[in-house]
Amino acid sequence: MTIISNNLIGKMPIAQDAIVRINLAWVPNREEALRLLSGTHHDIYLDYPDGRNKPPRPTITLTEAINLAKHPRVKYFAISNADNPEKLKKLSDRLSKNVTLVPKIETIMGVKCIRGMIKVGIKVLMLDKEDLYTDVDCYSEEFNNLIEEARSYKDEVEMLELQGVVFS
Repeated sequence: MTIISNNLIGKMPIAQDAIVRINLAWVPNREEALRLLSGTHHDIYLDYPDGRNKPPRPTITLTEAINLAKHPRVKYFAISNADNPEKLKKLSDRLSKNVTLVPKIETIMGVKCIRGMIKVGIKVLMLDKEDLYTDVDCYSEEFNNLIEEARSYKDEVEMLELQGVVFS
């Protein structure tokens, strides 16, 4: 799966099978979100920054984001700071059947809860290594152990990891 930031639309060619990520932390309001959702012919990975502490903070609520996920192009709904399998199950039940919930693993607790996430039906996870590194207070050995622990589930769940960065 190749996921490309919506900020690259019009700046470079995007493969037909790429999925466009819209990070709602950076979207100022519902109207702009709707414009972005309608502005591509690609499938969409809608990313909701639940519990985000760093700027920018979302102005769109989780309920509004779930409603935005009803757009026919939205195929994935990511949620930040995922560390509670029961909460994820309830959230998954609120999404359309054609939308895959993608918990973002950003904390020690998130890594420790991967088994429970799989048990409640999660099929895809996103590993946010930058935030995880911050969560372990930049302690490299613990960080490396957590990355390996998360990757140990790759036969049971699809694991998305950052593969590169584009600057423009």
